[in-house]
Amino acid sequence: MTTVMAGNALGGTYDDAKSAGTGSAQTALSRFGSQDGSNQNISQPLTSPTKLLQTLDGSQSFQANITSPSSAKFLEVFIQPAGTGDLQKVIVSQYLDTNGTFDYVYTLPRAVSGVCGNGYIACDPGTWNHCQYFKWTAGPDGKIADSAASITDLGGCYCINQSCGSNLVWANSAVILQDLGGGIVNAIHNGNSAFTITSVNYDLTTIDYFGRVTGNSTTASGSINSLASSPTVSTLSGYYTNWAGLTAGRDNAAIAQSTDPNSLYYLISNSGASTQASGKMSACTVKRNGAVQTTVRTINDSGTGQLCTDHLVYIKVHKVSDSEYQMQYVDTGPGGLGTAHSNCGDNPGGNGWHTIKDVILTQPDPNRLEKMMQANLTLSNISGPGCSSGSGSVDGIVNGFDTSLQTSVVCPASGAQFPTYNWSYYIQIKEDQYGEGVDNQCATLENDPDCRLQNETVDGVQTMLNFNATGLTPLPSCRQLFGQVGINTICRNWWQKKRTYVCGNQAYDFSAIGTRFGKVTTTVTDNTSSLDFQDKRLTAGGWSDATGSFALPGRDQSPTCEQACKTRKPKNDTQVTVSGDVTEMRNPATSYDFFYRVCDRNNVCPAGPGEEIVKDCQCINDFNEAATIIQTLRTAGKDTICTSGAKKPL
Repeated sequence: MTTVMAGNALGGTYDDAKSAGTGSAQTALSRFGSQDGSNQNISQPLTSPTKLLQTLDGSQSFQANITSPSSAKFLEVFIQPAGTGDLQKVIVSQYLDTNGTFDYVYTLPRAVSGVCGNGYIACDPGTWNHCQYFKWTAGPDGKIADSAASITDLGGCYCINQSCGSNLVWANSAVILQDLGGGIVNAIHNGNSAFTITSVNYDLTTIDYFGRVTGNSTTASGSINSLASSPTVSTLSGYYTNWAGLTAGRDNAAIAQSTDPNSLYYLISNSGASTQASGKMSACTVKRNGAVQTTVRTINDSGTGQLCTDHLVYIKVHKVSDSEYQMQYVDTGPGGLGTAHSNCGDNPGGNGWHTIKDVILTQPDPNRLEKMMQANLTLSNISGPGCSSGSGSVDGIVNGFDTSLQTSVVCPASGAQFPTYNWSYYIQIKEDQYGEGVDNQCATLENDPDCRLQNETVDGVQTMLNFNATGLTPLPSCRQLFGQVGINTICRNWWQKKRTYVCGNQAYDFSAIGTRFGKVTTTVTDNTSSLDFQDKRLTAGGWSDATGSFALPGRDQSPTCEQACKTRKPKNDTQVTVSGDVTEMRNPATSYDFFYRVCDRNNVCPAGPGEEIVKDCQCINDFNEAATIIQTLRTAGKDTICTSGAKKPL
């Protein structure tokens, strides 16, 4: 709320400042100093669309009522650990219309052995065997569910059952509840970003989320400049599906407020506390940076050999595996394709193909993904007794890696021939090569003996909390990186570590201030018109004694107590006892209700309707009357409770 103070408290004399302060205080008290004033000037304008909120001096008025529904319970997650360390029961209760009544309850049909940022892992109880993976899902209605997933679909996973440690759930229930709840809320937001979380509460086994379905609130932006740039609710909720826009919005807001001396951002950024605290607490990250580079490499070789044939020769490139290829030939022979000559000593068997060259491209490497672009085999200078010279080649790409090509070699069919030949091959391979490096921005803090690790999260898993290990360890996770050959799935024990270090002595040294303060406060003397004191000053040469004095302004007479008045109002008393109506027993018959009221600034008793002033504004001390009433009630109670039949002493 904007306030406008009357008067000039800084530019004039003491009397000017006193007058300005008194006037401002009286203005504030006149508006907000009573229950009715607070109701009329604060509560009603914030809740009624027809009642305008005003500045303190009443010079400006504007509509500032709150139209968004108030916060109510939105989601509740309950966990029940088992003796094996697994969560034997997880119950998700939802208040979809936030009216305080359960609309939907989902009980997980299986125990939870591991928790992830967006799902969970279910294994054999107490072990890490036969694990299944599940991801949180929700539709536009906000109802939570889960669906089967793979480990690569999950992130920030860690084990919680006894196979990974003892008592992990009870020791880290707050972390586990927040991770479970955070994943569920994220799934709900994915289904419908209008659901808004406003508060979170949790205990040992339950976490509660409070919020409402987003609605637009009216603000005073039309008349207050500091609110004019506030984004609308629809803009804010739109950031959920446009996270890049959130970064831009943040930066623009920071730039706009960094030059505004009246903005909260400017005041905090330039405060003494912010400047002094700089460097005491430091945040850093250790990040694994990975990338895929695609290259084309060539391998080739050549040599000589000898064929065993008696007819036409065929050659081919045969794919054995992703990393092995064979350059082969076959003799048609008298019996047809694939029939080896009986006089050939290297009978290859039933398929008849002879291996010219076995080519191993690379050894299996999880960081490399390969694809053959071209494979070409050439036979040349085939010559021998009775054979005509010839040559032939086959292109493995064109012919699908396993298709033969006839050469021009013809040998007589009268017997086995052993012509010689020259062979060569030329292969082009495209490969995705994954490489990575670790960017450790925490190295300086790690090696600083004055720095201690306060908090650490590894891939979203809280491993250190307030200087203590949580015992939670992230599970290995995989990422998919795209290259020109295909999808490279890379798995690592961790990808990113976020840390907070506390360095140096965090306690401010106030000993010098304490020394000086102690000297001044024990020696100060009030002389009515002046204030004298002894002092200690810290210089480069050490402490030195000094004296000080300053004039005091004139003092107003102040009352010794708060001015109050006592009033009374006739009371219609119709009580009846066994002796008759109470008015018949009382003398005088009229009874009163008595009120004590604080007098206003003009020393006027604010008596209510029908009230008679018994004591006007003064220092009232009715202790004797109060003590008498209390004693009367006490003794009356003792007189009427005589269960033993004998009178009791007062």
